[in-house]
Amino acid sequence: MLRVVLVDDEPSARRGLRRMLAGFPDIAVSGEAGDLESARQVMHEVRPDAVFLDVELTNGKGLDLATDLPPETFVIVVSAYDLYAIDAFDVAALDFLVKPVKPERLETAIGRLRERLPPVPSTPDNNVSPTLVTAQGRLQFKTSSASILVSHDAVAFLRAEGDYTRVYLENGQQHLANGLLRVFETRLPAPPFHRLDRSTIVNCAQIQRVNWHASGRSSIHFSNGNNVVEIGRPASKRLRSILQLSGG
Repeated sequence: MLRVVLVDDEPSARRGLRRMLAGFPDIAVSGEAGDLESARQVMHEVRPDAVFLDVELTNGKGLDLATDLPPETFVIVVSAYDLYAIDAFDVAALDFLVKPVKPERLETAIGRLRERLPPVPSTPDNNVSPTLVTAQGRLQFKTSSASILVSHDAVAFLRAEGDYTRVYLENGQQHLANGLLRVFETRLPAPPFHRLDRSTIVNCAQIQRVNWHASGRSSIHFSNGNNVVEIGRPASKRLRSILQLSGG
């Protein structure tokens, strides 16, 4: 069962969405909130798999909540204004729904959520991905044509690409690996690896410099000079905190 929270300052909008979600047997509405403060409390207590988040709340912006959520909580933005689609991209939203929400668009969003949150395996042995193994400071993963084994130091960063993960190496090579980014996250040591948003993990030991832009976004340059990663405002804020804690 996938647990979701509804955040919208219009009770009628929450009721309508709740009714629509009742048609999905694997979705449980575990909490609701109508303002930013209540939403933060509900999210902390429930820790849902996803939140349906309105942008315009009476006491703030819903997207301010999105920047504080852990990467494993997916955000589906719901708004009457499609101009917020770019802001939704900045917080790596899983989907953007325009009010009034159409049943077919909601079904698409739920489908994407299911793809990102596969059923929990029933036995401990199944928790180990057959495509991803770590041993003695090394990462092993599979592509469509090969099994690859590299040291942790050789990995610069990783980015999600649908149901796959692209692994970027410090020598400039890159590989499209089988497996979701969240699986790689569980197999890599932190530090030096840190997940900045829902689509990016970086090896902070390989960072040469970070260019902080006035817009709040940033560009990460790695030690080999071959790779540059552009990240949004929430991820930049998280990276700045990580580097400050590490003395970088």
